Amino acid sequence: MRKPKIVVSECLYGTKCRYDGQGYNDKVIQSLKDYVDIQTVCPELAIGLSIPREPIRIEMNKENEEYRLIDYNSKNDYTNQMTEFSEEFINGLDDIDGFILKSRSPTCGLKDAKVYYCGNKCSIRSNENGFFSQKIIDKYDYLPIENEGRLKNYNIRDNFFTRIFFINNLKNNKNIIEFHKNNLLLLKSYDEESTNEVSDILNENRMEDQVHQYKEKVLNIVSNQRKKENKLSIIIKVFEKYKNMLNIFNELIESYENQRIPFSTLEVVIKMYATRFKDKDILNQTFFYPYPENLINITDSGKGRKL
Repeated sequence: MRKPKIVVSECLYGTKCRYDGQGYNDKVIQSLKDYVDIQTVCPELAIGLSIPREPIRIEMNKENEEYRLIDYNSKNDYTNQMTEFSEEFINGLDDIDGFILKSRSPTCGLKDAKVYYCGNKCSIRSNENGFFSQKIIDKYDYLPIENEGRLKNYNIRDNFFTRIFFINNLKNNKNIIEFHKNNLLLLKSYDEESTNEVSDILNENRMEDQVHQYKEKVLNIVSNQRKKENKLSIIIKVFEKYKNMLNIFNELIESYENQRIPFSTLEVVIKMYATRFKDKDILNQTFFYPYPENLINITDSGKGRKL
């Protein structure tokens, strides 16, 4: 059975390949190892830079606003080498489902790489993509792309896991009708109107081009961030099936809305009752099982926390 395939910055996988000779055993990536296929990459090593090495940085020319990848001390310019490697690497990728890249890196950073005016010591801003990551975004903007720092946030991590396993399930499943049925609530939790539209596609004669159109549209649906109210709306609608048998659920919903309990509490209660009543339609919904249970970890950085 195919697993999700992701590309990971090599230093996050434990390899001591950073400019200072250090690496990280990132906890999120370590937790994923048994459930995904990982391809590592270090763009700076790939273009022949040593370990350790002088740090490189992004510099911008004031006159033409051109960006270059420069070693500040030696003044060596690695822009062309990095561009050539990035394009070659991306063109050689096969069937990838997502990326986890190193934060604040001049090559792999995602909107957090520092930019300097040519020759200046002080950065002018730190909200740019790295040279390598920008090439990734240019080609794979429809795939989940995150850095290790953002994945410390529970909500962001949950969405990233959900997307890579959704994409993998879409590629694995040969029966598109069954796939849509089992993922219906998950898709509606992103965008109910768009999900109804793709449901109409499958009501027609399912020619190959219509299946292709369906896949494009559902990938677009899950590329958005799920809103808290959308997820709660799905739970409430499921609750309607059991409302005569559940007398505490309204209290739980109120507790969730007042941020006293995490959303997972509502999911557990619904799954418990779906199991009790042998409700296979609900138990088969990926909304409740978007990725392996062993990956669920509610620890959080505290930034933007929305459990």
